[in-house]
Amino acid sequence: MQINFQTKTILIVDDMATNRILLSSLLEDAGYSSIYEADSAHQAYSVLETEKIDLILLDVIMPVIDGVEACKHIREDEKNSHIPIIMVTADNSDETLSKSFEAGANDYVIKPLNATNLKVRMANIFLNAHKDTIIQNQNRLLAVNETVQMLAHQWRQPLSAIGTGILKIGVQNELGKLDTDNLSTTVNELSQYVQKLSKTLDEFRKITSNRAESQHLNINETLQTSITFIEDRFKENQVEISTDFQSQEKSLVFQNEFINILINIYVNSLEAFNTQEKNELKAVHIATSSTQEIVTISIKDNAGGIEESLIKNIFEPYVSSKYQRNGVGLGLYNAFVTLKSLMNASISIESIENSTTVSIFIPVNSN
Repeated sequence: MQINFQTKTILIVDDMATNRILLSSLLEDAGYSSIYEADSAHQAYSVLETEKIDLILLDVIMPVIDGVEACKHIREDEKNSHIPIIMVTADNSDETLSKSFEAGANDYVIKPLNATNLKVRMANIFLNAHKDTIIQNQNRLLAVNETVQMLAHQWRQPLSAIGTGILKIGVQNELGKLDTDNLSTTVNELSQYVQKLSKTLDEFRKITSNRAESQHLNINETLQTSITFIEDRFKENQVEISTDFQSQEKSLVFQNEFINILINIYVNSLEAFNTQEKNELKAVHIATSSTQEIVTISIKDNAGGIEESLIKNIFEPYVSSKYQRNGVGLGLYNAFVTLKSLMNASISIESIENSTTVSIFIPVNSN
């Protein structure tokens, strides 16, 4: 993949002027022209407030606030948390590197700097970011398609009822039986169906919003909300849903993103059921349990299971078990990344014989 990354904006953070001059020179020789410099963590924060930075080259050893603390601070800032960070250090001890990666660094380079090594590492980071953007865009398109399908299912019954009501008024009018009471009753029914359509549209608009907002919520209530979006499709495919929700404390949840993840898991089960020739009882069981630290969500189906060879890579992009449906393998990858990055949560899959269980583990947070 040949892509020109020289238009990217780089921020060099180092308290030594000679080091900044050397890095700037290496970057200019590599073709980069948009370069900012900061001699401290505080100055770097100021630059990040006013400029769009694509990559930070961050010195580890600096006075007042060192590179590890600066990296941690940047990662905690929602506006700048996505920016790749390469640590620049003369100390390549396991302890320093471990602290750097724990703070959120993407990579590191060792002083004295090697121009080729720096150029390759920067290019790799930009390339990975470019691939992630492509994956996110593809996943967004898939989510839109899935939302349209669910909305169609949700609207089908009210639209049918509205059509029937209008036809009823027309027939009664032609037969001379359209009195005030019949008309009032039918109009009220039509009004209720219109309100239902409006409410459904508002709910779908909410869950497809691009705004990531966190709330302290009861996971059971969020799960029940997610089920309402998909239950018509379960009924249409003769899939029984059962639940076992244990009482629990509230957790910090990005509700819109989380509901989209749950819906994707439900749709995976539906598609798996559709590949089975016979299934006497199609069933999905959703359960919750909790400890003082973790809320566990379990979603289990009997739709045939997943091949063992796929399980170990199931959360990687473009890995899919949907051979017969041309699956692109982005839903579970997106779930894995979103849960980890937004909610510090994790997800796992276990498949035994004809059943598959998806488990989600969310830290309890009731502050």
